[in-house]
Amino acid sequence: MQRSSLLLAVSISALLAGCMPAPESISVSKPAKMGDAGSSMPVAEASVEFAPEPMMEAPPASSGSYAGVVRRGVVTAGDIDDSFNLDAFLRYQKRAAGQTGLPRLGLSAPVRVQLAGPGGVPEPGAYYTLRRPGAADPVHSGYSGPDGWITDFPQVLGAGALGAVEVTVTSSDGQLLGKQTVKAGSDATIHLSQDIDWQPEFLDLVLVVDTTGSMGDEIAFLQKELIGIVRSASAKAPDVSIRYGLVAYRDHGDQYVVKNYGFTGSGSTMNGWLRGLSADGGGDYPEAAAAAMKAGVGLDWRRGKGERILIQIADAPPHDGDAAAYLRTAKTAAGKGVQIFTLGASGVGSEAEYLMRQASVATGGRYIFLTDDSGVGNSHAEPTIACYRVTKLARLLTRILAGELSGRRQEAGGSEVTRSVGSYSGGVCRG
Repeated sequence: MQRSSLLLAVSISALLAGCMPAPESISVSKPAKMGDAGSSMPVAEASVEFAPEPMMEAPPASSGSYAGVVRRGVVTAGDIDDSFNLDAFLRYQKRAAGQTGLPRLGLSAPVRVQLAGPGGVPEPGAYYTLRRPGAADPVHSGYSGPDGWITDFPQVLGAGALGAVEVTVTSSDGQLLGKQTVKAGSDATIHLSQDIDWQPEFLDLVLVVDTTGSMGDEIAFLQKELIGIVRSASAKAPDVSIRYGLVAYRDHGDQYVVKNYGFTGSGSTMNGWLRGLSADGGGDYPEAAAAAMKAGVGLDWRRGKGERILIQIADAPPHDGDAAAYLRTAKTAAGKGVQIFTLGASGVGSEAEYLMRQASVATGGRYIFLTDDSGVGNSHAEPTIACYRVTKLARLLTRILAGELSGRRQEAGGSEVTRSVGSYSGGVCRG
């Protein structure tokens, strides 16, 4: 998607690009999905480039770069945790499905449980399994999130609509800490026999970034802010092993459709990848978001006691025929324990918000949206939510990552809040 923006006509990186070898390009079959999330029909193949690691850090990006325009600590944003406001979200989901004609995930009757230790303190990082009552094999397994919350959707996990689920919590050596059958669709608390010492072993952080012509200011933000955000957040878990991943995408007919950089353990390598991005191409509203998300979720994520976070940054939805494929990828992510945080950029429309919010709530992530408070970029769409707080985007992302790593939700302090909408309390919209 293209919109008018301040672009640099030529940069040093554009000149160097002609001297550097092009990434290897292969073709991967990509199905287009129509109607509900179970139907499909084939479409044209999508070109996926696998980019080599740079030999040195690249200079600032070429055309489409806002490197001289976007200053550190300026861009503003809000967010909504739809898992904390599920009734309101389900009403929105039903209404938006009718308005857009796009598919929707089965997000009713979730398993929503908070784990607490012997003293009543919430317990993040506790290993749990979900089973049909009386069944031998689990439907799903994972670790409780910040403040001990588990929010899983049986239909998303392929278990169908369950009336009740058996939740079993065990220690790292297999000792039973708690077991309870809970009713799907209602909140429950399980008290454990001992406390959990939550110390994440790793953070796998993947960015899936729309790099079409309208995304210059968002790319510039990542180039300036990302590594500092992660460093600040990781102070909550100083021994955590960090890997970065990057998937860039545009659309059919552009220079590339999906460019997959894979994972790196080097912050400087990730920074070099980001500095090599530029905003170009697009031309119509939808982009190749479904293929890009499939590439990101399909990376070799680490398993075990750690954080798996994917952040999609976009201002446009996938093509209508790819909407169900996009949602199916969210289901795959939920099964792998990958949380999807979606960030709606300037000009994001109702179709994109609808699909992105579904992907986030289904996987335990949040929907983040830029606001006009900073004066950076074009006008930003008002989200369809009842309450939120506006803060600096860098601080919001730092709080989100720090909350996941520490196991305690992080809220903005009074001076950090630029503007408030509605009645907000700890992520919940009151009234």
